[in-house]
Amino acid sequence: MRDVTVHGPTIQSGSITGGVHFHQTRLGPPTPWQVRPVPASFTDRTEDLASLIAWIRSRSPYVRMVAVHGPPGVGKSTLAQRLLDELRDEFPGGQLYVDLQGYDPAGPARLDEALGQLLRSLYGGDLPSGVEERAAWWRSVTAERSRRPVAVLVDNAVWADQVRALLPGGREHLLVVTSRTPLADLGRDGARHHHLQPFSPAAAQEYLAAVAGEHRVASDRRAAQAIASLGAGLPLSLALAGTILASHPDRSLAELATALTSRRQQVLASTHGLTPLGVAMNSSLNETYWGLPRPSARVFRSMGHLFPYDLDAAVTAAVCGLPLEKAAEELTALAGAGLLITVREDAARGTVYGFHDEVRAYARHRAVAEATDGELDEQTRRGLDFYLATITTAERLLTDTHRSLARDYRFEPDKPAPFTDKDGAAAWLHAQSNNLLPAVRTAAVAGLPQTTWQLVHALWAYLRLTHDHALWFEAHELGLMAARECGDQLAEQEMLNTWGVGLRSDGQLEAAVERFEQVLQMARARGDRRGEAQALHEIGATYLAADRMDAARAPLEQGRALRQILGAEATDPHEQRTYTRAVALSDTALGQVAISLGDPAGAITRLTAARTTLLDIQDAFDAARALAWLARAHALSGDLDAAEREGRQAVTECTAVRSPRWTARSLELLGRTLQEAGHHDQARAAFEQSLQIYTDLNPRDADRVRRQLPSAS
Repeated sequence: MRDVTVHGPTIQSGSITGGVHFHQTRLGPPTPWQVRPVPASFTDRTEDLASLIAWIRSRSPYVRMVAVHGPPGVGKSTLAQRLLDELRDEFPGGQLYVDLQGYDPAGPARLDEALGQLLRSLYGGDLPSGVEERAAWWRSVTAERSRRPVAVLVDNAVWADQVRALLPGGREHLLVVTSRTPLADLGRDGARHHHLQPFSPAAAQEYLAAVAGEHRVASDRRAAQAIASLGAGLPLSLALAGTILASHPDRSLAELATALTSRRQQVLASTHGLTPLGVAMNSSLNETYWGLPRPSARVFRSMGHLFPYDLDAAVTAAVCGLPLEKAAEELTALAGAGLLITVREDAARGTVYGFHDEVRAYARHRAVAEATDGELDEQTRRGLDFYLATITTAERLLTDTHRSLARDYRFEPDKPAPFTDKDGAAAWLHAQSNNLLPAVRTAAVAGLPQTTWQLVHALWAYLRLTHDHALWFEAHELGLMAARECGDQLAEQEMLNTWGVGLRSDGQLEAAVERFEQVLQMARARGDRRGEAQALHEIGATYLAADRMDAARAPLEQGRALRQILGAEATDPHEQRTYTRAVALSDTALGQVAISLGDPAGAITRLTAARTTLLDIQDAFDAARALAWLARAHALSGDLDAAEREGRQAVTECTAVRSPRWTARSLELLGRTLQEAGHHDQARAAFEQSLQIYTDLNPRDADRVRRQLPSAS
């Protein structure tokens, strides 16, 4: 075949000559549309919208920022949602959402977490750990998308610097931020400040009619006017009142107005320092809460007090001791009462719910006020045990050769994990991403060191999937302190080891070697030969990553030899497989060392043995990696036909196991082989495809491939 365009993976039989071009689907995330739909009850705000839209359009082509401020419950987020909905066609790159949680009792979200969430929405690769570097990557990623601009909704900000770090790069993008107070310092960034006022009396009645029904309001205009007045024009307060009416068709507006008046008097008598708007909000929340059935009220305050950012039926069932179906019913009822927000339908978790920040604060207040001795601590432990058990199940499905350590439960969940296979486990971990670090932090603050380090140990599978270095490092700092507090040296050793892997992944190679050297010393002192072999391998692998081949060889060979001895001594089939795989991984690394040191024969021997073993134990991913390096060893030996054939097969296999990182790497290695064979057009095509994938994964790798492009001609 000559001058053929091949779409998708290929399997080559024989030889291909001429201009062959690789076309692969972009491996970044799909276009994000994360902003919640505008509720059908949206009312008024015509002048607000018209003014903001006109200003936004007048400031093109710059990055535009709108800062909406106003009291809690006034509808800032809903106005922002409607604004972005009106402008949807002008931002084809998508709509992103991040909640800075500025008014959460647990404190605001960390900037590195917020930047990580935004980056993962547009970018499928590794993320650096620092705020400044993440902010720079965010600007770079968005600058590349100026032809497909994005709109970003940033909720619940408290400081201008928080928002400034989230500004997109390039042109044409839009950032809308909500806050309770004016973020005046954003004026120097060109922000348009907009103060959102409560509804006028007429708009308040119109909104009440939209929520409760026009016929109900029309039947008693005087009572409707009283309810609107008691709600102080706050959409959230009025929505709660309207939901009460919709849920109780026989209740008259006059009865509700009387009840709200009584609640208002109670709030004024029991709480001091509230603004009139705060009194209105608390009156509506009191009336809604005290109208709940007792089981629903318990679920509301229990889950509002708990650490997860968002909720589902599984964690609710575990915390509240309910059957799964009953927990789902209670969450549905609370959403129907206006106390929960339906965030999304998720394939891994079912319906996911969240709290308005004012409602969560109220739920926590009620939890503290009504809890019996030890109740809140028990609920926290139930929630932590649910996450520990479920994350551990995912870890053992996804990384079955990870060293198995003890788990200590006080309330071990009696329900199976909500997944049964690797794909389901990975999907569940990704769907829970907002709740993983809060679980670790909560365990640490609650004085539960065993739970803390065990959560971190279980997170290994998720960290390998995402390379979220900010989560990796904070979790391991807490996990290491917890392991030392427990006096558990094996746990401490594991924390140091997986922390070192994260440091290496983040390019902090000297720090990684320091961690692995600590592991090596501890393992030898404890007589832990498995830990010693692992530490030796990791030290060698880190020197390999640093391109220090002479330093890499000795620890890799020592680790391999010890792994081979342990495998020969093992009697358990799982242990035998673990060590067999470990020896093959050492051979793959030693094969790379041999390639770099100009020893193709040694590399071929190592890599052939590694690939054969990995295929035998059905480790398709690592077998594909070994093949990519085996192809380069054959190229170095002068057998370019075998190198090209194996290189193409490695691309196919890496694509089949859905590893974008290794699809890109195998294409890069194939490009070198094609270049050496004199197939310059094909080499350029392979490098360009590798670069396209790496652009979505890691700028450092993309720069390396970019430097090779000029020579592929």
